[in-house]
Amino acid sequence: MIGRALLILFVLLASSSPLLAKSYDVDKHKVEVGFRPRIAHVNSVKNADAASVLLRAKLSSQWTDKLQTRTELDYVHLWLEDKFTNGVHFNNTPVVPDAAGLDLNELVLRYRATNTLSFSVGREVLNWGNERFIGSNGFWQNEQSFDTVGFDFALGSASQIHYRYVNNANRINGDRATVSLRPDDANYRANNGLRPAKFLGDHAHDTHLFFATIQEFDHARFQAYFFDMDISDAPALSNRTWGLRYEYKKRMESISVFADAEFALQNRPNILQGGRPQYIHFNAGLAYRNHQMAIEIEQLGEQNGSSFVTPLGSLHNFNGWADKFLITPTTGLNDYSIRYILRFSPFKLNARYHFFTANDTRSSLGQELDIDLSYKFSHQSVMLFRFADFTSRSVNLDDERRVFLQFIYGL
Repeated sequence: MIGRALLILFVLLASSSPLLAKSYDVDKHKVEVGFRPRIAHVNSVKNADAASVLLRAKLSSQWTDKLQTRTELDYVHLWLEDKFTNGVHFNNTPVVPDAAGLDLNELVLRYRATNTLSFSVGREVLNWGNERFIGSNGFWQNEQSFDTVGFDFALGSASQIHYRYVNNANRINGDRATVSLRPDDANYRANNGLRPAKFLGDHAHDTHLFFATIQEFDHARFQAYFFDMDISDAPALSNRTWGLRYEYKKRMESISVFADAEFALQNRPNILQGGRPQYIHFNAGLAYRNHQMAIEIEQLGEQNGSSFVTPLGSLHNFNGWADKFLITPTTGLNDYSIRYILRFSPFKLNARYHFFTANDTRSSLGQELDIDLSYKFSHQSVMLFRFADFTSRSVNLDDERRVFLQFIYGL
């Protein structure tokens, strides 16, 4: 079956010839198309194999000088569905959260009231900052999007303030991941026929998001945010979070230096009265020609058994690609990592090594090696090999190895 999935992958790769256009423009309307076939293998206490393809179409329309709409439609097809768990179905295999079906990922109307102020309403993808707190989790085939109303306000030369009220989060598990499990699901009896909240395809919200970027300096950028998340379908994840982030980057001939620092406080009113877990992040490095090295420290704090959480972020991007810490452990989490990037066009190598410890006891949870190797065929087409190898140091975690091979066109 994996051989058949490989054949599908490379047939689609071959079809991405210059004859296949990525975008079409008609008057004030622009259509874009893209696709992403993928195969995956997980080796742990139990193994999993998965194969899928994402087909995406976007329509951007400029109806007047002030009024525009954006629509994005996704279709995901799966193979080997009995070989992996994805949150829609469970069969005692590791989770690869790619969900099948047709999905309206975006349908948003934007009205530009002035040169600096615009309003929006509808379903949209949000990728704010580095996506740690608000993101689309776009590595997976079914992207996360939000049903929102809000505004964007530009000030100064390159600064912005964003606000969104969120009514619903359309999560990566898709619309088929409803409250009720099927009787043939492996988790049916243990969960009384109810799907665990972390696998629901939709989370109802009464959430306010504020995010500001101040970028008026040559080498520095500041970000400030306040998130008031009330998640009725997963009340334990509701939180109020305040934070500040500073980024610095400067290029000196063939050498670039960069650093960022971030601090946030969080209140989780439904499970913690009083204390406020902290978030601390620090990253620094330098680049010389086509080489880049960096060290990174991320701390998701803990107080009284309640840890810092980021339920609306692009979670796969952080704390290792084996996805062992998508939900922060009750012990909190410290992630110490080193990163090396080598660019030798058309190839790019991105390697990371993580050391994980519990925030409360500083005891080791494990280490992980992550490797990305990509080959860029053209501006719109890339082949990506992703490898993650987690070695546990905790009785509560299993060793796990994950491999992904995917081709990306026009996304």
